[in-house]
Amino acid sequence: MKLEKYVDKNKQKRKVILISLGVIVLISVSLLLYKTFASFTESAEFPIMNGKVDYFGNSDIYFVFYQGDKELEEMPQKDNEENLVFDYGECDNGASILWNESEWAPLVKGLNKVKTKCSLYFKEYEPTFDKEVVKCGQAGTGAAECIKTNANLDTTNLMADDTSEANIRYVGETVNNYIDIGDRDGDGNPILWRIIGVMNNITNLDNGGQQESLIKIIRAESIGYYSWDSSAQGINDGYGVNEWSQADVMKLLNPNTVYSGTPSIGGSLYWNKGSGNCYNDVYERNTTCNFTSSGISEEAKNKIVKVRWNTGTFATYNTSEWTAKTTYEAERGSHNGKELCESNGGGNNCNDTVPRTTTWEGYIGLMYPSDYGYAVGGEVRDTCLEKSMDEYNSDSCNTNDWLKPSDHTWTMISSPYPSHAAVVFRVYSSGYVHDSSAHYSFEVQPVGYLSSSVKIIDGNGEKGTPFIAQ
Repeated sequence: MKLEKYVDKNKQKRKVILISLGVIVLISVSLLLYKTFASFTESAEFPIMNGKVDYFGNSDIYFVFYQGDKELEEMPQKDNEENLVFDYGECDNGASILWNESEWAPLVKGLNKVKTKCSLYFKEYEPTFDKEVVKCGQAGTGAAECIKTNANLDTTNLMADDTSEANIRYVGETVNNYIDIGDRDGDGNPILWRIIGVMNNITNLDNGGQQESLIKIIRAESIGYYSWDSSAQGINDGYGVNEWSQADVMKLLNPNTVYSGTPSIGGSLYWNKGSGNCYNDVYERNTTCNFTSSGISEEAKNKIVKVRWNTGTFATYNTSEWTAKTTYEAERGSHNGKELCESNGGGNNCNDTVPRTTTWEGYIGLMYPSDYGYAVGGEVRDTCLEKSMDEYNSDSCNTNDWLKPSDHTWTMISSPYPSHAAVVFRVYSSGYVHDSSAHYSFEVQPVGYLSSSVKIIDGNGEKGTPFIAQ
C-alpha cells in the first residue's frame, strides 16, 4: 500500500515536470515567432522571377500588379514602353508599403502575419510641367528654352517637325499653349496669344541679324474681317495684288505704313491702336475699323522683334503637292505668286506693276499654311502629314488641329494661280487649305516672334493660367 502511494506521487511529479517543460517550450517558440514577424521588414528580396512573385510558393508574401482595374501579368519594368509609373500600393494583415523609385522596388513594413497579400497599382505617366516652367523661368532661362524643356516632358502635344530646322511645335486638338505677353484691351484686360512653337534659325533683325531660336505666337482671337489686299478696278481686275510686302493687311498690322489708294485710309491702325477705315472688298472698297481697344499694346510690342519672314510659294499649281512639308519648303523658296500668271500670258488679271519678293522684314505677319499643317496631332498625325492640306477635312485632320479656325482665315503666303496675280492661301472654316482672291474679307489673326530675352516666369499654358512672359 505504501509502495503504490509512492509510485503515484512520482507519476504526478513527472507529469508536472513535463507540463512545465511544455509550457516553457511553447512560450519560447511564441516569443521567437513574435520577435521574428513583429519586427519583420521586407524590401526587394522577395522570390521574384522575371518580375513575378510566386503566390506563397516559397514566401509568406505575394504581390499582385494592376493598371487601374486591370490585373497585369508581371510588374512593369523601369522605363517601360507603356510609360507606366508607380501610383500607390496597399497590403492586408496590417502591413504597409512604400515605393523606392531609384531602386524601382517596393518596401513592405509591419509584416507581422504570414500569408500577406500586397497590391501595387501603376498608371500612365502624366506630365505636370507647370512647375518646371516656373523653375526654368526663375532660373533665368529664356522662353524658348522653357518650351524646349517642356517638349522633353510633354511628348504628346509638343513635337519636332520633319523639316531641316526641326522646329518644336504644339500639336493636337486641345493644347495648353496660351501666353500673356502684356497685351491689354482698353479696360486693361489681358489679350491672350498662343504659342505656335519654337522656330529655329530665325533672323532676328533687332539683334544684329543673328540666327536664333524664337517663340512664334499667334493672337488667340482674330481682330476682324478684312481684305488681304484690294486694288483699283484697272489693276488685276480690282481683286488685289498678292505681294505681302505691299499688302493692305501688312500695312494694317505693322508700324510706319501708309495704305496706297484712297487717301483717307491710313495704315498701322492695329499697331497704333487707331481707328479709321480698312479695306474689305474688291475695287478698294472699305469699312470703318476701330482698334483703340483691340490693337496691340506697348508692352506687347516691346516683346515682339523684327525678323526676316519667308514669303515664297510653289513653282507650279498642283493642289496634290500641298503637304505641310512641301509647303514649308515652298515658303522658303524662290518663286512668287505672279510668275506663273505672267508665263501663261498675263492679261487684265495679271497687269499690276508691283515688284515681287520672297522675303520680308517686319514685326507682325500671319500664320503660314505650313503652321496650320504641322499643328495636326493625335493618332492621325502621321497620316495627315502625308496628305495635301487641301484634304485636311478628311481623316479627322482638321478636328485634331488646334489651329483650325472657326471661320475662313488668311495666311501670309501667295498662291501661284495660273491665271491671276491676286490669289492667296487661306484656311477654310471646314479645316482645309486652299486659295482665294486677296480682296475677300476674311479673319485676320496677327502672328509675331518673341524676343530671345523674353522669359516665362509663371503659368502652365492653360487659358485660365497662361504662361506669363516677362
